[in-house]
Amino acid sequence: MPLAMNREVFITCAVTGSGGTQDRSPHVPRSPKQIADSAIDAAKAGAAIVHCHVRDPETGKPRRDVHLYREVTERASAKPMSTWC
Repeated sequence: MPLAMNREVFITCAVTGSGGTQDRSPHVPRSPKQIADSAIDAAKAGAAIVHCHVRDPETGKPRRDVHLYREVTERASAKPMSTWC
């Protein structure tokens, strides 16, 4: 029996790019506010999943600081989802 093709689509968006992309475009978000705003914009555009890495707000270089991740998620969560779409 042949497998049926699944036609469901989930759009994902990597708002901060990968690795050291901060200097490739002025549109790569750096600060937690910019990252959260970009995540909300991606959701408004149809993304079901947003993947992000935090960056040093001054240099744009990748960071792993939990307080930066916390700020991103708190900013994105503070805006009701009903206003995202």
